[in-house]
Amino acid sequence: MNNVDIAEVVEQTALLLSYREGASFFTDELREMARLLRLFEIPLENYASLDLGNKHEVQELESMLEYWRQSFSPDAVWNLREIILTGSNPIRDKLLNETSPSVIRLMKIKSLPIEAIGFIRSSLGIRNVEQLKQACRSSVLSQSNAFTEQEELDIFEDIVKIEKSVSTKVDPVSDEPSGGEILAYFRAESFDVYDSETMFWANADALADVILASLQEELKTKTTKLVGDLDVKDTIFEVRDHALGVVGRFKRFFTSRSDPRYRQMLEEAEERTREQMQRRAVAEMATQRESAVNASLEIVKVGAVRRCEPATAQLDFLIKTDDTEIAFERVKKSRFVKEVLVEQGRRLTVSLRPDFFTLPYNKRLTPPATLNFYTASELTFGTVETLLTSSRDHWQRLTNLAENKGWNLTPLGLYNGMHRISSRTSERLYNKLDLPYVPVELRDESVVQRWIDDGSPELVRIEDIRSDLHIHSTFSDGTDEIPEIVARARSLGYGFIALTDHTKNCAVGNGMTEGETLNAWEVVDSINDEMKRAGISFVILKGAEVDILEKGGLDFSDETLSQADWIVASIHFGKIQSQSQLHRRYMDAFQNPYVDVIAHPTQRVIGLDPPMEVDIDFLCENALKFGKFLELNAQPRRLDLDSKYLIKAKEYGVPVVINTDAHAANQLEYIRFGVQQARRAGFTRGDVLNVSNLEVFLKRRRAFKSGVPLENNK
Repeated sequence: MNNVDIAEVVEQTALLLSYREGASFFTDELREMARLLRLFEIPLENYASLDLGNKHEVQELESMLEYWRQSFSPDAVWNLREIILTGSNPIRDKLLNETSPSVIRLMKIKSLPIEAIGFIRSSLGIRNVEQLKQACRSSVLSQSNAFTEQEELDIFEDIVKIEKSVSTKVDPVSDEPSGGEILAYFRAESFDVYDSETMFWANADALADVILASLQEELKTKTTKLVGDLDVKDTIFEVRDHALGVVGRFKRFFTSRSDPRYRQMLEEAEERTREQMQRRAVAEMATQRESAVNASLEIVKVGAVRRCEPATAQLDFLIKTDDTEIAFERVKKSRFVKEVLVEQGRRLTVSLRPDFFTLPYNKRLTPPATLNFYTASELTFGTVETLLTSSRDHWQRLTNLAENKGWNLTPLGLYNGMHRISSRTSERLYNKLDLPYVPVELRDESVVQRWIDDGSPELVRIEDIRSDLHIHSTFSDGTDEIPEIVARARSLGYGFIALTDHTKNCAVGNGMTEGETLNAWEVVDSINDEMKRAGISFVILKGAEVDILEKGGLDFSDETLSQADWIVASIHFGKIQSQSQLHRRYMDAFQNPYVDVIAHPTQRVIGLDPPMEVDIDFLCENALKFGKFLELNAQPRRLDLDSKYLIKAKEYGVPVVINTDAHAANQLEYIRFGVQQARRAGFTRGDVLNVSNLEVFLKRRRAFKSGVPLENNK
């Protein structure tokens, strides 16, 4: 059992005791212990496998328990010891057997006071959660005058949250599966990549950046005030008075214990614990005040967005802090939060306000989305970040490697028995497991092993790109003139581009006739001449995006195509044809000597259209056979080819061209979206055609069309 599971058992014990015997100092103690256990960074599960016949190992356990004895009574620590060693404790087991399952289910409703469960069952005749839900709908609780209308509403909303969020149950009281609140990250909700409500990566990343900016500002400027508003003196008296107020109930609860010395020990423990809680309150307030004033909290993106997955329905963030409670309070009060869904230990899940942000790449308000926030201290930040930026399979690989060495990898660090080996940085964790540092985009088992086998080469970077070979201007459906496009391309460090306006079959794209295209190429020639005379080292390739017709063939003649520098071929119509029909159409493009690249080969549109029924092996085999390139279209809603097809292209040795398909000069910036998808497939500079100057580019193109493999033309 990990710390969160242990905390659950402790809290369950407190709940069951409160229901059967009433509140006591002991139950309050158990609740406080449960709260701290969720934040405790030493995995207590390490102690569960100790050999209790081994004197040294018993001393290890007792040494750890001494930490808890400083703040809690011997009876509470005894309960903790039993849970660590056996996974349960006699008090909880006895009460579980004696308590009705329907009562246990009612205990899950956090807004329903434990002492009220007996009342609603006896006085109102409410026996289970469903009846309680109906009672709230009918205002039975508030009409009884035992609850206010707001309390009734809170209970109803709590029930609805439980019904919406619970998908896995592991015991009668808790809904948190084994693995803890951080490992709960792997229970990401499923979603349809082609659902209209899905956020494609560019929008999700932009939204995450806005949330980050908002949070970073709030956490730095408002945490101090939040802590400063607390009064140390009031906190001390509150702790003391609370302890004194339950002494009587505490004694009554233990009257069944026959040994007077045992009751005396508990009373002495109560007094000692009360004093320690007072001292701890002062220390905690001083520590929080100092950390709130001096801390500069680090917040990073994790999860699917950090891995640059093409689409997601949720966003994940990790906050580096020791003040989880304070950090989460600020998150909950942020303007982007609609409602709190889950708050447990170091995990907070909220829903997003739908009117918070206009998504930049389709100008829509944010769809329904879930935001997960996790916290980690500086000591454990590296391990938690690694977990939250890994796929489930990649994290499993890391845990297996640790087990093979006789170690234990948890979200809180890499351990050799009781000794923590690594936890602060991802780099050190990978090093200790004898792995190269794996870039975040690669933390998926579909590609990482090949990358390691290849010697962990450096992945392609945005700054490696030297050209964009699929661009539209005002000659077809672009919005900017050629000089504006050239200026933006040069600002990105490019040495050349290809102008590829639509041809006549693409009427929706204002496609040009062959005569209009030839005239446009004359304009390109004149601009190239002007730049050459002005000493500007930049070239525009004369190109076109020709249509592959529904009945086969291209919509331009070979006579016209032969006068171009670069031809892009693509399908725009007839996308729902059968695979055999699509393959026959593509063969006409593959076999045409003037076609250079197949653009957005599967025609998928994230959030709208799934990919066409085209086989990636067919595309790769014929690209190699006929010396054609495949495009990675960087338009944020396309990202076509996607990473799994890119992996296949890399296996075949098919060169890929990363293009933006820009329809405005500022869309040349979309190149980063394509590069990030290429990195997810393990692409290096050698896998991408447009990473060199014009001279080398033309040489590599000629060589590949002649049948020379890409790796010989780097």
